Amino acid sequence: MRVWMWPKYSNLNLYNNLLTDSLCGAGVEVMDLTHGRLALRVARARPGDVVHVHWMHHAYQNRNPLLFVAKSALLLTTLLVLKAKRVRLIWTLHNLYPHEVKYRRMERTMRTLICRFCFGLIVASETAKRQAMAEFAVPASKLTVVKHGHYADVYKPNGADVRRLYGIGKDAEVYLFLGAIKAYKGVEELIEAYHAVQTESSCLIIAGKADREMEAYLRNVKDTRNLVLDMRFIPNEEVADLIGAADVMVMPYKEITTSGSAILGLSFRKLVVMPDNGFIDEYFEEGMVVRYDPGVAGGLAGAMETAMRSVKEGRSPDYDRALRQLEWGPIAERIKNVYQGRDER
Repeated sequence: MRVWMWPKYSNLNLYNNLLTDSLCGAGVEVMDLTHGRLALRVARARPGDVVHVHWMHHAYQNRNPLLFVAKSALLLTTLLVLKAKRVRLIWTLHNLYPHEVKYRRMERTMRTLICRFCFGLIVASETAKRQAMAEFAVPASKLTVVKHGHYADVYKPNGADVRRLYGIGKDAEVYLFLGAIKAYKGVEELIEAYHAVQTESSCLIIAGKADREMEAYLRNVKDTRNLVLDMRFIPNEEVADLIGAADVMVMPYKEITTSGSAILGLSFRKLVVMPDNGFIDEYFEEGMVVRYDPGVAGGLAGAMETAMRSVKEGRSPDYDRALRQLEWGPIAERIKNVYQGRDER
């Protein structure tokens, strides 16, 4: 079986690397669809091949509405060619909508049309499946739930003393936000909540590449006591040591379909603070997440305090059982079944 994957590998997100390697281990030949070359590369696809796309919006989005329409028309033409050639299109719907949406109506129209061209759609939770069915009128028979695999033993520690490098005491209570810093990730609310629970022995690390808007905001934060801002892309080789330095990982995202960062926290057996959502119940065992209602004043701050208190008490959830559900081997076999059209959905 030959699959054209977009992307096959990624330097920004090891999810694709782990998925591709697992599929190859399951006997699938995975070809690379280079970013920006979708229409050119798929011309080489043969009947019976599979085209598997992850973040479809890169093929049609543009801030200029005329270019948005033009790119959309080109993509739809490409999908028509694939259908005529009997090439199966699979789309992993990681998010209901892209994080940055300028033309909501056009986005919904495009995503609804793309779903109709797809042989199958993959989502990472039953919650996401219900959302896709409601938003894009996708029949349940076309959607398959395949969980997001874990990152256990993927990021290797280098032995760096991150606390010393950041000037944080060994006994400090450390909260960590890790990942790209954008407005939808709730960093402003996080800093406000941290200031509400801050003590002399606590520290908040915000690490990740910030966009222009968030970089300007963070550089103007007035109270930076026990607040570490590392506004650069964190290389893969630094991730393990950085997470190892934290007691609690905080993910106050305003929109969550599936969170790779939360699964990263799970993989490192870290207690996670995040807004209440259906994704939590499908991936985490009791005691692994402290959830809160973002609509309740003080909800995030209260959850952060609860989480740190839990860490101090030394509670130990059954991480092994949760991680066994996210092994890459079974995930690859399930996706292979989707390609072949014989999954139970």
